[in-house]
Amino acid sequence: MRALRTALTPVLVLAVMLLGGCGRISGLLDSVSLSHPVWAIDGWVYYLREVTSTSGSDQAEVWRQRPDGSGEEAVLTRAPAVSACEGGLFSFLFAGSDGDLGVALECGWDRTELLSYSPADKTFEPLASTRFLADAALVNGGGGGYVEAPRECGPGGVQLLADGTAHEFAAPVTAGGTTFNPSGGDTDCESTVLTRSPAALGERLFFITAPDSLGRLPLPPEVSPDDLTWHLTEWDVGSAMARFVTELPGLAGLAVSPDGRSVIAAVASDHVGGVWSVDVGTGKKTRIADGARAYDPSFSPDGKRFVYVEGFKRLRFAKAR
Repeated sequence: MRALRTALTPVLVLAVMLLGGCGRISGLLDSVSLSHPVWAIDGWVYYLREVTSTSGSDQAEVWRQRPDGSGEEAVLTRAPAVSACEGGLFSFLFAGSDGDLGVALECGWDRTELLSYSPADKTFEPLASTRFLADAALVNGGGGGYVEAPRECGPGGVQLLADGTAHEFAAPVTAGGTTFNPSGGDTDCESTVLTRSPAALGERLFFITAPDSLGRLPLPPEVSPDDLTWHLTEWDVGSAMARFVTELPGLAGLAVSPDGRSVIAAVASDHVGGVWSVDVGTGKKTRIADGARAYDPSFSPDGKRFVYVEGFKRLRFAKAR
């Protein structure tokens, strides 16, 4: 009899939970994902936190925490109602102007609204409203910069952000003997290569490039971006000079140190993962953090540390070398 009660106990508990505690079951199956941390000048690390539940209610919120893991709290639980994107959804975060936080809102399927959010007075300032974006790197006090915008020629192209809208670069760029269009335009795909992950410091623009995608865009279904060879590329936009700094082990998100001497590359390829520090002058790269999948690096304001996301599950902090 005791054995029978022991065998039936888990079944009875499950039945009670199903009948009277569906919320508890749902909570057990909820999945929390983190993305796009930004180490802001106020000392907080802001990031997107999204809970995907069995009820289908999944919407990203803006959270923040101290670098030591303390003080974790929600900052924005819903997107603000703004003229160009009322009721939009949080898409990604980026470093804003004057130390504020940059917030991207997804407006339907085809537009993105970029805003600057001041944590001090909890106000928003519109920066740009343009076609769908995947990433942004602002310069010149937030009045302009560079964005990653998917195009018909491929899933990624880096464009110039000016006057509140994104524009294709007027001329191609040459690096490593390859001349290509970094914007990934909708026409003349033969001259376009995949370019992703813009990161900028003044007129110095960094991004990753796959030269072997030239003439192959859009990629056929049997070819994955992970099958391509990716290069960290530096482009001095003022002088129009570009160069391949080093080859990277896969798709990467980038962050430039405040002094411009190094770039952090967080790799999330199917083949290899982790974080590399690249000396911009020599091209030497050093693996400084292990991990199956690393995303969205961000330097601390003093450049001594950085944060990234591991597997969309947790924030990781490390020293910059």
